[in-house]
Amino acid sequence: MTTFTRRPSRYLLIGVLVALISTTFQYSVQATPAAIAIVMEVPNYPGKTKLTKGAENTSVKKVQQALIELGYDISSANGKYGPSTTKAIAAFYKDLGDQDDGTSLGKIGWTKLFEALDQQREDEKIAQQVVTQPVSVDPALAAVIAETASATIDRSKKTKVVKLSKKKKKIVAKYKGDITLTKDAKLYREARELIPFEVWRASPFTRFISMKESHRNCKAVGRSGKYRGRWQMSPAFWKTYGGKQFASRPDKASCRDQDLIAYNGWIVRGWAPWAY
Repeated sequence: MTTFTRRPSRYLLIGVLVALISTTFQYSVQATPAAIAIVMEVPNYPGKTKLTKGAENTSVKKVQQALIELGYDISSANGKYGPSTTKAIAAFYKDLGDQDDGTSLGKIGWTKLFEALDQQREDEKIAQQVVTQPVSVDPALAAVIAETASATIDRSKKTKVVKLSKKKKKIVAKYKGDITLTKDAKLYREARELIPFEVWRASPFTRFISMKESHRNCKAVGRSGKYRGRWQMSPAFWKTYGGKQFASRPDKASCRDQDLIAYNGWIVRGWAPWAY
């Protein structure tokens, strides 16, 4: 008897959730099957002598094309390892957490560069499934339904999570109970998809991250000029998750539109892009 009395309420909740999401979200592009992903093999490393400041060859051109696609500031892929290429490679290393003057690109850097490009292309493919124009919903109702229905998600594929220092763990602990920090929301995209945009946008931890990034200043520009807006998004992130439909750069878009693109990225990758 217990089984038969529980099932109807569970299915009812899921049905309400589906109805809620279907009536509050609009898709800008046709969804693509989740199983589809772009797989790219890392090209063979040509050797450091071909990837040193002053060199001019097709390998340098490949690096430049990859950096341009990733959003780094290079005017053209001309195959010449000059100042702009040096500066872009140094910026790439910095984003990896390393310090390098960019005057050469080693084998590890080469591999990391093309792995980053592969990941971005895969994210762009996945992002086609992410909703882009949500409207307001009742946050309290949506949060309750999302939390209840999360029991039905597929847990076969986990999202990469940020490894936190002790200091950051203490900060996160202050937000215990936040819907964006539940175990399922951290690990599974399906769980994050159950959290509507307006609920995510109003959560305390979401506001904390935007404060940390820019003091919630939608016109903020980082020191390098690469990271912009309330969420300090790179050109690649802005493009990948649909920002170009609103403006050429994050800081030129409205605050709500910036929040929406950040939400799209969060759906796919969780809080990892912000390394909180």
